[in-house]
Amino acid sequence: MLDRKSPALQAGTSTRFDSLQVLRGIAALAVLIFHLRAVESKYIPGEALLGTVAAHADAGVDLFFVISGFVMAHVGRGRFSGFRAAGLFLMKRAWRVLPLYWLFTTLTIIMMMTFPAIVNSSYPDQSVIKSYLLIPHTQLPVLAVGWTLIHEAYFYVVFAIAIAIIAERALTVCLIGWAAVIAYAHLDGSQEMTPLRQLLISPLTFEFIVGVLAGLHWRKLPRQLASAMIVAGIALYLTGAVGFADASISAPDPWLRTATFGTASVLLVLGWVMRESRGERSAPSVLVALGNSSYSLYLSHVFVISAVGRLWAAVIPGQSWGHHFLFVLVATASACIAGHVIHRCFELPLLNLAHRSAWRRGRVGRKTTAVSDAAPGNA
Repeated sequence: MLDRKSPALQAGTSTRFDSLQVLRGIAALAVLIFHLRAVESKYIPGEALLGTVAAHADAGVDLFFVISGFVMAHVGRGRFSGFRAAGLFLMKRAWRVLPLYWLFTTLTIIMMMTFPAIVNSSYPDQSVIKSYLLIPHTQLPVLAVGWTLIHEAYFYVVFAIAIAIIAERALTVCLIGWAAVIAYAHLDGSQEMTPLRQLLISPLTFEFIVGVLAGLHWRKLPRQLASAMIVAGIALYLTGAVGFADASISAPDPWLRTATFGTASVLLVLGWVMRESRGERSAPSVLVALGNSSYSLYLSHVFVISAVGRLWAAVIPGQSWGHHFLFVLVATASACIAGHVIHRCFELPLLNLAHRSAWRRGRVGRKTTAVSDAAPGNA
């Protein structure tokens, strides 16, 4: 680990933070629990174990977006050098995100064609082309969890523009300006709310912006605040989830949701990164491994938990509390194992292929420890 006076931190090199990997894993696990709640209710009779609080476990998405912003600032530090750097940034991001996403989108389409009864048909007007290209449209993408990748693509394009034309010292001012434009556009109700406009002025963008600001300035914060930030972040997450549940709010106001879970996410990211920078052990290796496979887990978990739910209802019927608990445990473990296998067998070979190709062209060194090697803030 690195201490406060580490030359790597002072130089702003792309040091990998295990704590961010752990938070990615937690975020992916939270989204899994959010979707598992519906699977449990559908296939397992009786009172659900995953109650109303789990209805807001999709707050893992907010954590993903803050991490994404932090990573972009950390990886891009010192690399704001024109259009070539921006193009290389976009190519790396595209290769990092798209191949695995396309694989699962294709799998979804095949299932729609061969087993339409077991695939969500709530969105009959889904555009296959727009789903593949991450273009916003009136419905969710074919692979429903891909909606977060549409936001990620938006973040990447804007960040690439910043790399191309903005001096790094002016980035903070530009980010604040971007946030102000979004807030103003949201208040202006005279414009038609098209899918593109919904994306451009989404309050979720504030989470990315704050994540970038955190990535730019976290070194200036006192390291003594790390533990307090972690505690405050966890408390705010729980307060939001329980508060929305007690008020029977299944879909809270987007701005209130962002203010609650986005702020909690920033506190957690800052607290853990600052704690790790002091040289403290961040987490057990199993949680780091979960974070490493978080993108594969995120894309695949709906397939796995749905299959486990169908199989469980057919083979092990029951409705006791213990039955529900065992189902949640088995479904969660199955999804995590599947995510790890997909990461090892598909995701890593794709990333290594791109790395070897870049090395042969002399673009990168033999070793990279960049935090961008991990999955981006994809939910």
